[in-house]
Amino acid sequence: MFERHLQTAIQLTLVALLAWAGLKLVTLGEHTAVLRERLVYQGEQIESLRRELREWSELYYRKTDADREIGSLRDNVRRTNEHVTELDDRVAELNDRITDLEKTP
Repeated sequence: MFERHLQTAIQLTLVALLAWAGLKLVTLGEHTAVLRERLVYQGEQIESLRRELREWSELYYRKTDADREIGSLRDNVRRTNEHVTELDDRVAELNDRITDLEKTP
């Protein structure tokens, strides 16, 4: 008689464990579905952001392009300053010559 009660208790325990595992599997399936929906939504958001970035890149300079152009402008200013310095030196030289010529009788 005791064995029969023990077997019944073990069977009830096994059924309870199976029911609990089944409920956990259902909950896990629900969570998986929610995560899939979130992943789909995030994928759509990423695509939307990529489209916006492509549109912005057509409207604005990229930093590398701006840096390259600024570097080019700086080189032009440097060369212009060198030319102005050379011209200043030549003007000073000509003024010295004119002064020397004015002093000679």
